[in-house]
Amino acid sequence: MKASIKLTEDHQQALLEILKEMAGVFWGPDLKKCTEMLQEPILGAFDKFAVQRCAGDIHKIKSILKQFTNAQSFFQHLEEGYVRLFISDRKGVAAPLYESCYANSEDGEKALLMGAPAIDMKNRYELKGLSLSKDIREPPDHISIEMEYLYFLLAKGWSDNDNDLIDEASTFAAEIMLPWISQFQARLVVEKKCRFYPLMASLLKAILEIIAGSNCSIKDA
Repeated sequence: MKASIKLTEDHQQALLEILKEMAGVFWGPDLKKCTEMLQEPILGAFDKFAVQRCAGDIHKIKSILKQFTNAQSFFQHLEEGYVRLFISDRKGVAAPLYESCYANSEDGEKALLMGAPAIDMKNRYELKGLSLSKDIREPPDHISIEMEYLYFLLAKGWSDNDNDLIDEASTFAAEIMLPWISQFQARLVVEKKCRFYPLMASLLKAILEIIAGSNCSIKDA
């Protein structure tokens, strides 16, 4: 991999915090999470990471947060947007949260849930001795589960000084996540009513590009 930035220990911790917070965002809103977001902890991690390409989106998200005086109204806003964009809408879901929905089948048709990407992710987890919690009722290629897997690779790689895991994280970001997250983000660009999720998708894409393109190994941190 060619290094685009070098990650200090502070950068590593901020990046892990970002992945954790963003995985939570795409699991869907709840009142507690909305209360926390109004206090801007997720943006604090981005500020620590200090990525210039994210500055514009972060400013826009901060502007959105300032429009809400309490967590309940923010929660209602996000819940409506989340359901409409990702779960159910009479005009069709804008951007499904599953990698399988962005994969083409052999005959060129769009794949459905639990396609090859889901099977691939299940195999990845098993090879690392991981398993999904019994209370998770989502396919293994859900966007947040893939982020949590990426978090695992980076966190364990850095804590164990295991450059193979760090290289695997970079490859996973570049070859597995970025292609479909780029499509996911592009589908959300036209959304006007709830800009929070398009902006978060844009930030996620930027973070994945950093992980995919940077030399994140311990020896260079």
